[in-house]
Amino acid sequence: MRVSEIFNSIQGEGPAMGRPATFIRLAGCNLKCDGCDTYFRDWIDLTPKDILSQINCKRVIITGGEPTLQMTDLSELLTALSFARKEVHIESNGTIPISDDDLMKLHCLVISPKYGSKVDLAYWSSKEKAHLKFVIGPKIWCWPREILEKLTPTLPRERVWLMPFGSDPELKYAKDAWDLALMLGVNYSDRLHIRLKRK
Repeated sequence: MRVSEIFNSIQGEGPAMGRPATFIRLAGCNLKCDGCDTYFRDWIDLTPKDILSQINCKRVIITGGEPTLQMTDLSELLTALSFARKEVHIESNGTIPISDDDLMKLHCLVISPKYGSKVDLAYWSSKEKAHLKFVIGPKIWCWPREILEKLTPTLPRERVWLMPFGSDPELKYAKDAWDLALMLGVNYSDRLHIRLKRK
């Protein structure tokens, strides 16, 4: 697998926010979002067994880039993590489906769809382990307020999260995301690692 890095940290956003985990960042993405704060130019090739040997937390978060670009190897890694009784989370842009067999191996799947990309929100809404995280901010791939106001009634609100864009600790769009989440009756996700300048 093309792996950019493996590190221990505390999850800074989404439904597992505040919880310790081993993060596996896979290289490569099928989208090129202006303002992306994830860099994955460098990577090394590791087998699922190699990766498993570097995990020392109960919770494992597989992120990217876009993890599902390596679906064959990712499925093998999920099987290994499942046998090791790890609590596995995946973060994805949602453009590539994940089989029901692989979804069964997950504790949580966070889909962060980019506005304008081809994502089947009805498909992901039907998956009980899938949470939908929409980014609020100035970039073309961030979600406009008026679109979310129309979209939210069609989604499982208890699994919808609004998160501010930004890589500055001030997170200037946090109040916008908070106020909209409150109005729509959905979850707000901060970005603790950005506020604290941590991994």
